[in-house]
Amino acid sequence: MARPCKSAKVIDKYSQTKFEIQARIEAEEKLRGTADKIIPPKHLNSNQKKIFKKIVEMLKASEILGNPDVYILAQTAIAIDRLQEIEKFINEDTTRMFDKNVMSAKDKYTKDFFRCCNELSLSPQSRAKLGNINLQAKQQQEDPLLKVLRGGAE
Repeated sequence: MARPCKSAKVIDKYSQTKFEIQARIEAEEKLRGTADKIIPPKHLNSNQKKIFKKIVEMLKASEILGNPDVYILAQTAIAIDRLQEIEKFINEDTTRMFDKNVMSAKDKYTKDFFRCCNELSLSPQSRAKLGNINLQAKQQQEDPLLKVLRGGAE
C-alpha cells in the first residue's frame, strides 16, 4: 500500500530540489488558507469539543492547521471520545471484551483514530520531523550570513 503524501514542510529535503520544495510549500499554503475559524462544530458533545480544542492547542505551534482541517479535527475528537467510552464500558465489566459488537466498534474507532492521526501528522515520527524543520527554519532566520545574502544586512 502506498504511503500518503506528506506536507512539503515534512518531507526529506534530499528527495526534491529546493525549487520543487518551495513550490509545493507555496501551493500548500494557498490551499491551507487561513486559520481564523478553527472552532469545534456544534454537533460535537462537550467532551468532544474539549478534545478538539486540546488538539488544536497542541498543534498551534506547528502552524499546520487551516480552516479546512476542522472536519478532520472533529472526526479525531469523535474517535477519541468514542474509544474512551468503549474502554470505560469494558472496564465496568471485563467480560465485555469478548463481545464481538463491542470489539468491532473499538476496532472501527481505533482505525478512524489512527487514520486521523496520520492526516494531522500526530505520530511521534511526524512531530519529530516537524520539530526538526522548525529548528532548521529558525537557524536559517538567525544565520547572519543568510541574512546578508537575503538582503537583510544589519
